[in-house]
Amino acid sequence: FLNTELPAVRLIPAEGTYLAWLDFRALGLSPEELGRKMLEEAKLYLDEGQVFGPEGEGFMRMNLACHRNTLETALHRLKRAFG
Repeated sequence: FLNTELPAVRLIPAEGTYLAWLDFRALGLSPEELGRKMLEEAKLYLDEGQVFGPEGEGFMRMNLACHRNTLETALHRLKRAFG
């Protein structure tokens, strides 16, 4: 979905986890702008990368341990807000 619908948002490959790291840095938003857009426009509450340290700026962590419909809804909200 990200490759075709949101190519500027990159999924960081993981090794067997239900937490996905999404790289939004290509959008050029400050951490504050990214957080605001995520909450106000996408209506999603993801973990902001900078809470894990300065190297996390521009990243968001998404929990994938949910029903498929919930995940699909979240991805479509991301597309509307950031696509």
